[in-house]
Formats: sequence, structure tokens, C-alpha cells
Amino acid sequence: MIRGCKSRGGPVKLPAVVAGQFYPGRPSALSVLLDDYQARIQPKKLPGSCEGILLPHAGYPYSGEVAALGYLSCGDNYETVVVAGPSHYEAFRGTAVFAGEAVQTPLGELEVDGEAARILMDFHMNIREIPKVWAKEHSAEVHFPLIQRFLPKARVLPLVTGQCTDHDLGVLAEALAQLRKKRDLLFVASSDLSHFPDYATAVAKDREFLQSVLAGDPDAVEKKDRKILGEGYENFHCTHCGREPLQTLMRYALQQGAEKTILLQYRNSGDTTNDRSRVVGYAAVAFCK
Repeated sequence: MIRGCKSRGGPVKLPAVVAGQFYPGRPSALSVLLDDYQARIQPKKLPGSCEGILLPHAGYPYSGEVAALGYLSCGDNYETVVVAGPSHYEAFRGTAVFAGEAVQTPLGELEVDGEAARILMDFHMNIREIPKVWAKEHSAEVHFPLIQRFLPKARVLPLVTGQCTDHDLGVLAEALAQLRKKRDLLFVASSDLSHFPDYATAVAKDREFLQSVLAGDPDAVEKKDRKILGEGYENFHCTHCGREPLQTLMRYALQQGAEKTILLQYRNSGDTTNDRSRVVGYAAVAFCK
């Protein structure tokens, strides 16, 4: 059960359930790590305003620098950052919204844009509060300390996607487009890339998959996903774990006219652990106009 004060739909403040696991749980250690990212990472110059971005959600030792580069490159002029991650533990249809007051991190509280949550939930019945989704989920949470540090003026709107039809994805993209009329908004699709092939296979297939993402066609991404999975590589579990967030991002980007896609960085876990027998891929891809 999620602890904390309750609103009608769930907890008022979302606790940090993976602090100390996916990222440092002590405020001092987390601050030192984020300071190090800010000092070392050189932001990329984007060809226009960033409307959305694909970023990973693994532990910071593996993908933290990739995610930090994305946030540092986007600029910090957003009112609201909508973070959509896939559900790893709960099965449901549609999109779960956290509509409380704040999310908690070791650095303190990050305000939730409650009005934005209501706008999305009023748009369609499949965008709703599902409190149990947040009990163990990390796919949105790992982004909160990075947003606190690198986009300090922004509020956050956490989403977790369940199983979505193409109609559901279109509805969520349209809901975000309606919200964009009211907010300076950054949409973050939280997804890692290939899961568990060897290093060489991951590099080749992640690059191939990313080319379809950079082409900006959601249908082509789905076809590329099926093609790669059909090739039968050993221990190759998926091309990306966040299908629904990425598909929503691509549909939303097209609606916003964000047709310039930029690969900011690609890495996999073998680059940081030196274990290249079984890796996971990570990328930062910005959608700009």
C-alpha cells in the first residue's frame, strides 16, 4: 500500500519508492551526483524548441548520464514536465495519472500540476487515477530528481501507461495537445531500449531501431520492432520496454509540428559495467520544431 495522506483518488504526496535503489537515497549523495553531471556533461545544441524527448529509466549508474544530458539540452523554460513511463508491475488498460499535490524525492518535494492532471482526466475515461500503480513503479520516479535539479521552474505530471490500443494512444496524444495549448510543456517518454542481448547485438539493433524513431513515423517504428524481434537473437527480450510512451510521444510530436528528431546520445549498460554478455540499451532522442 502507498503510505501518506489520502485524497479522494489516492495519496496526496507520492513517496520515493526506489530511492536508494535506482538512485542515491541520501540527499547529500544525490546532490553530489547531480552536481557532477552538471559539471561534466556538455549540453547538445538543438535545432529548435524541444517539444518532447525519449529518455531512459534505468538506475543512474547505467543510464543517469544519458537522461541528464537530455534534460540539460532541453533548457529550463517549461512550466510542466509530463513524464510517461510504462507499467512494470500492474496490468491495466489506458493511462494512470498521479493527481496529488507533490512527489517526494531525497531532495524534497516536487510540485505536481494538479490542473494539468484534471485536464487530461477530463479528456477521456481511460486517463484516470489508479493508486496501486505507483506502489513499486520506477519508470517515472527516476526522472523526478533530474527534473528538480535541471528544470527547477517546472512542475511535474507523472503518468504510467498500461496496455493501450492505437485508439488509446491517439487519445492520450490528443489530450496532451490540448494541454499544450495551456502550458509550456515538455513531454518525456520514459523507455529503455533492447533488453539483454550481448553488447554487439545491442549496438547494431538499437541503432537500427533508433533510425526508425528518427524517421518520425510511428507505424515504421512498430514494423521495425516486429522485424528485429522476428530475427531471433539470443536473449533479445524487446527492442524497447516503453512502447506506449514512445508511440504517444511520436504522435504528439507530429501534432505539434516537431519534425526534427535528434539523437543526443546512445549507450548501453556494457559501457558502464564492462559486462558485455547481457546488456540494456539507452538513448536520448529530442523531438524539436
